[in-house]
This record gives sequence, structure tokens and C-alpha cells, in this order.
Amino acid sequence: MPNPIVGQSVTRLDAFGKVAGQTIYPGDRSFGDELWLKVLFARRPHARVVSIDASAAKALPGVMDVLTAQDVPVNQYGLQVPDQPVLCGPGSNKKGGDIVRFVGDQVALVIAENEQIAAQALKLIQVEYEDLPLVEDPEFAMSGKAPQLHPNVLNNIADYKRIRKGDTEAAWAKCDVIIEGVYRTPFQEHAYLQPEAGTAYIDDEGRITVHVAGQWTWEDQQQIAHALDLPPDRIRVVYDAIGGAFGGREDMSVQIILALAVLRLYERYQNRRPVKIIWSREESIIGHCKRHPMIIKAKWGAKSDGSLVAAEMEIISDAGAYMYTSNKVLGNALLTCTGPYEFPNAKIDAYAVYTNNVVSGAFRGFGGPQGHFAAEMQMNKLAEKLGKDPVELRLKNMLTDDKPLTVGTLIPGGVNMEQVIRKVAWKSNWTYPGQRGENDPDYPEKLPRFVTGRGFAA
Repeated sequence: MPNPIVGQSVTRLDAFGKVAGQTIYPGDRSFGDELWLKVLFARRPHARVVSIDASAAKALPGVMDVLTAQDVPVNQYGLQVPDQPVLCGPGSNKKGGDIVRFVGDQVALVIAENEQIAAQALKLIQVEYEDLPLVEDPEFAMSGKAPQLHPNVLNNIADYKRIRKGDTEAAWAKCDVIIEGVYRTPFQEHAYLQPEAGTAYIDDEGRITVHVAGQWTWEDQQQIAHALDLPPDRIRVVYDAIGGAFGGREDMSVQIILALAVLRLYERYQNRRPVKIIWSREESIIGHCKRHPMIIKAKWGAKSDGSLVAAEMEIISDAGAYMYTSNKVLGNALLTCTGPYEFPNAKIDAYAVYTNNVVSGAFRGFGGPQGHFAAEMQMNKLAEKLGKDPVELRLKNMLTDDKPLTVGTLIPGGVNMEQVIRKVAWKSNWTYPGQRGENDPDYPEKLPRFVTGRGFAA
């Protein structure tokens, strides 16, 4: 039966609302009588919270309450590992919950009649910190000489993965050319248009309902329920229009603290007013995860004809202060750091390492861009060393449906790499001044098809 959608131009269901300005994003939602929530961020990378004095903030007219670590029923959360306190400070029921590990750790919450009063109250909260040694460099963090940032995590190694294929040590003697390189990729900010925002309230069925933007409604519900020590069916999560995510909304931001504020207001004051929060751009940047910075050390060997023989790689990924999705991102980098190429021998070690840097998490490509960057740089260097066309060298070594990855599995069938590489070379008018061999990328006629130059128009 033919699909009536395939091949047709279909109007998006949400298109009109967005272009007409009718779509509701988390920051747009208003109930008219909502209270406002503001967060006191640590704004220091590593310290023990010795004491918190919120008496002046609580006395400010218009302030409903101030919440700290002792107000959180189960003071921990995390998408993969519950290693992060909801609020850092004395009275936490989580071991190590009185320590802030990056600038975006949250220390206290103010609930007030409006945003201005809440912001004013934040400035009245007195926090005494005991600064702790800073761990910024992931290589130092895993050296055995750095302070341990989390209990029971040896050498700050949050996760470790490895690949062993063939006999890499013996393979080096069979190589005519060996290329080594070290590649460093930086943090990257998602910069989505809608900063973290949301509203929470108790609905007619007694459920704490949280309107936010995110990427995992079920996971959000489970983490909120865990932190509040409530059954999941007491929590309802509703996603308004997202406003951009790119992986950056997979982890918690305002979900738990909104639900906590609503819970404590009702328990203490029988107050059922909604609670709203909108982070500023600055708060968003320090408060949510970034793309993982990585150090990738590569050693590749090949025959004089360009055949790849062996790869030895080490990946050190900066997880930042907490796990988030570092273990999953590391797996993707592990698979992609040898590119879409066949290696008979491979030795790869990959580490995700805790530091006091801003937390790292999901971002478009999920570890793939970092791994592929190192692989493609190695391939270009290898082509230069061998005096071969970089495109031809890739065609010679590309994975096909019957050639396994370094982990021993085959890639899915369908459009293969040869088609893609040849098509890209053709569309980009690829040129190479040297001599080409059996894997000449010219298709379907000699390249280049046209020449380019400079022009001027007015």
C-alpha cells in the first residue's frame, strides 16, 4: 500500500502557531498568580559549603520561603548516575552533598511574589565557603595525584571503555609509514533560543505538574520523583514547545527545583499557587552542560600502497563535575575515532574524567564529531606522507557492508561509503595535482568539471 506522505510536501502541524507567535514556550506560560523562583548558584568551581544564613532573605517582604539542601528529601539526581546534589550545602542526606564541584552547582532557592523580590533576596543570603583544590586538567585529574572529586571513583575516572582487535604491537613492524598526532577539541555551548524555564503547580488530581522544555519526559518524571521521594504517578511532566535543545536539555535544569518549591509551599503553608522560573542567558550558560572537550592521541600505520594496517588511540574526555551522558558520549567517540575505515589491528583506550569544569553532556553528534575530527586529520596527514590523493586513500580503505568495524560488527546495509565519497568528490569538484591509482574518484567523468577563480561585482 503506497504511503500518502512520502514524496509530498506536508505542512508541519506546529508551523502556523510558530510563525504567528501563538505557540507557547516554557517562558511564555502564565497563570496570573504565579510565584517566582530564583537560584543561588555557587559561582565557584570547588568548595565546601560551611554554612548558609538565609534569615535576612526570609525576612524580606514578599519572600515566601528559602530552600537549601536540608529541604530536599533525597538530595541526588542524574540521568545515568545519581552523582549530583539537587542543592549543595549542610544538612544534605547525600555523602559529599555539602561540596560544590563546578560554578553551576545550586546552593539555595528563593520563592517570592515576583522575580525582582526573589533576585533581591538572593543577594541577602550569606554563604560561607571553604575553597578546595581545583582540578581543571583531565590528564592531571586521572594521574593519581589529583584530589578525588567523588567518593569511590578511583583517579576521577568516571568511565572507561576499550577496543582490542588483532595484534597492534606486532603490526607496527609491517607498516611502511606511521603517523602520530594529538588533537584537542573544546567546549561548545548549545545557545538555544529559549533559556531554561518552566512553571509547576499541583493539579486537580493532586499531582505535581511541571511544564518545561526537555528531551526525556519519562526520565524527567523519574528523577523528580526520586529526589522528592514520591511515587512517579504523583509527578506529571508536560513539554511545551522546546525552543531548541540539540542534546542540551537531556539533563535536569529547573525540573526538580520547580517541583520541590511547589511541594514545600503546599506542605508548609497549604499554598497551591504556581511557581515559575526563567533563567537568564548567563544562568543558562553556567547551569547546563556543554559539548565534551576531548584530548585524542592517535598513532596510525599503513603500507606504501595506502592500505591501513594499525591504529592506536587514547581518548580523554572531560566530563566536568558530574556524569550526565559522558559514558554514552564516550562510547560514540570510541567507535568513530578510527573513522569509516577498516583496520586489521586496533588498540583504543577511552576515559571520561571528572574535573571541576562545567559539566559536559549531549550535543549534536554525541561524541562522533570529536572522534571523526581526529580520524580525518590522521587520514589527511597519511595521504600527504604517502603522496596520495586524500579522496583516493579514503576510497581504498573505506568500510563496506562486508568489512567489520573495530568492534567486529558490520555496518548496516544500504547507501554505502563509496557512493557517498564519490558523490561528494563529484559535487565539490575535487581536484588533486598528483597521480591517481586504482581508486581514482573521477565519476562519471574526469574531475575537475570546472575551474574557480575570483570576481568582483557592484
